[in-house]
Amino acid sequence: MKKKGANMKQYIRHRHQKIKSWLGQKEIKTKLISAALCLLFFYAAYSKLSDYDGALQDMRNQVFPRAVADVFTWFIPCLESLAVLLLLFPSGRIAGLWLSFGLMAVFSLYIAIVMTKVFGRVPCSCGGILEDIPYPVHLAFNLVFVALAVWGLYLQNQWIKLKYMFHFKRRKEVAPEIG
Repeated sequence: MKKKGANMKQYIRHRHQKIKSWLGQKEIKTKLISAALCLLFFYAAYSKLSDYDGALQDMRNQVFPRAVADVFTWFIPCLESLAVLLLLFPSGRIAGLWLSFGLMAVFSLYIAIVMTKVFGRVPCSCGGILEDIPYPVHLAFNLVFVALAVWGLYLQNQWIKLKYMFHFKRRKEVAPEIG
């Protein structure tokens, strides 16, 4: 009887170490994802704010009304900076991942719409390292960061909220009754 209890304690200790190891890896992965998103948003915000006149000109080239473009010229870098600040601190990481997901999803959607030529012209003139990249590559680049944000939310146990947001739940198919 004593041997069985010792085996159980050993098993529990082993399982506890495995869980502890998995949690440690989860935290490292979340930090790496947050770091990648921080670098992206810091670069994006810095490039827009350091060349404000150029960013304003680029934004006014978009399909938005001039007043909206003027507001977006400072609002988008502010949101990107907020994402960086939130991602830097563990207490704001989940909010930062949600903000990152939202920003990258909206940017990706906009690029996809531009690619369909619905505006009759190509209004987007992205700057920095993405300036000379074709739109399909730019869209793929953005979607990688959307996926990173989703993965980070999954690692932070936010998958349940994502699941309900996008209705990723199993639906029971009910056969129609023959009457």
